[in-house]
Amino acid sequence: MPHFGGAPNQLIDEIYTSDPFSELSTKIGYTIEVEKIESNIEFYSGIKNIFNSYQSNFDIGKNRDSNFVFGPSLPRTFYIGIKWMSK
Repeated sequence: MPHFGGAPNQLIDEIYTSDPFSELSTKIGYTIEVEKIESNIEFYSGIKNIFNSYQSNFDIGKNRDSNFVFGPSLPRTFYIGIKWMSK
């Protein structure tokens, strides 16, 4: 992948080779039907980027190479939520 210079942390143009990576996410949920209010309520949780692969060498500053993005930008993330769905 080409990485062009200009940012404070990248002064010269170069070809960058990344280590292989995989991104895997999962989500589970449980839905409860509430007939009294004609709705469903879903409880869910999940994990994004289970293997914790992410790109840590992003360019910074106004002269950064905005095309130098090759991998996940966020580390492993856990989440939970509730969703209300009317019928």
